[in-house]
Amino acid sequence: MTRLDAKSGAMTESVLSKDYLFETLTPEQFPLAKQFYKTSRYPHAIGREDDVYIVRQVSKNNKLIAAVRLVKMGNYIILRSMVVSIELRGLGIGSLLLNQLEQYLSSNCWCFPFEWLESFYANAGFVCISAENAPIEIRSKYLQYLSQGKKLILMHYPQD
Repeated sequence: MTRLDAKSGAMTESVLSKDYLFETLTPEQFPLAKQFYKTSRYPHAIGREDDVYIVRQVSKNNKLIAAVRLVKMGNYIILRSMVVSIELRGLGIGSLLLNQLEQYLSSNCWCFPFEWLESFYANAGFVCISAENAPIEIRSKYLQYLSQGKKLILMHYPQD
C-alpha cells in the first residue's frame, strides 16, 4: 500500500513494519474506525472533517488494531481518540502510530491525554503546558473536559 506524504506530496509506502500497515482513511471508510472504537469500548464521534489514521495487522488478515484522529479546531489540531486493541497494548503499536503521525503534526497540535499517559506522549515529543499558557480555544476545551471530572493533562507538540 502507498500513501501521500503530507510534506513532499510523494507517494510513500505505508509500512510500519512487515506486520503493520499505516493508513489514512477517507470519509467513506470512517465506519471502519467507528466500528473499531465501538469494539474497543471507546466513545467515538468522528466528524467528516477529521483526519483518521489507522494501523492494520497484516498477519491477522489486515485487521484494524489501532486508530487515532486529528481534529481541526480553528487554527489548531487536536490529537484525539488514540486507541490500540486491548490485547495488543504495551507492544509499541501506539508508539509506531505516533511516529508515523509525526509528519502530520505541527506546532499547532495539542492533546488532552489521561494523566497516566504523560510519559507516553512525552516520548513522542509532546510537552505539558499549563492551561494559562495555552491559546484560549485550547484552554476552554481543556477546562470543559476537566469540569466533567476527567483526569487529563494538557500537552502541546512543539515542532523544531
